Amino acid sequence: MAEFENTVPAPAPAASRRGSGERGGETRQINSPILGLLVAAVIIVTALAIGAQSGWESIGTGGINQSLLPKVGDVAPDFQTEDVFGNPVRLSQFRGQPVWLMFWGSWCPPCRAEFPDIQAAYSQLEPQGLRMLGVSLRESPLDAAAYAGANGATFLVLSDPDERDTGSAYPIFNFPTHIFIDRDGIIRSIVLEDMDTEQAVAEAASVLAASVSRPAIEAESAG
Repeated sequence: MAEFENTVPAPAPAASRRGSGERGGETRQINSPILGLLVAAVIIVTALAIGAQSGWESIGTGGINQSLLPKVGDVAPDFQTEDVFGNPVRLSQFRGQPVWLMFWGSWCPPCRAEFPDIQAAYSQLEPQGLRMLGVSLRESPLDAAAYAGANGATFLVLSDPDERDTGSAYPIFNFPTHIFIDRDGIIRSIVLEDMDTEQAVAEAASVLAASVSRPAIEAESAG
């Protein structure tokens, strides 16, 4: 009887206990990468959704835009839209002057980043006879005017919120888009990216040179 009462269950073998613990560790190791992937997926989906709302899908698609826009050497298609005060403005009314046509939006990060450089370049180029038309797209005239005014813009700001006026001639899928047109209405350069002051001045040189050389050629022909 005493011998029966003193009998206790034998402890589980150490190997068995270790095996159970190792399986638990393996489960945790497997679950951790899966959890990390799920968190990363949620972050990516959220970022894409926010980006789509902010217009990111229209930034950096220069290859698509290049195939749809008029080509260098073509006559720039005419259009009529309005300035931010509601006054009608037609591109062809600037025929005889070199034109820098910019499509932008204050909602566009690259457009905002380049804005000080664009204004600085225009300050240098305007005295040489260049006219700049900054066509705001996908935002209200009030928003475009407020941003341009707050950042000291001196060029003519136009507004085509739904791209109804300019979209057929200039389908814009890349922001910003810069088009340089000479005095005869010929497209000399297209830039599908944001620019600094030096690059903008260099791009404008092509239309300014054409504007200077043409009268000289006409004068020689007349003589």
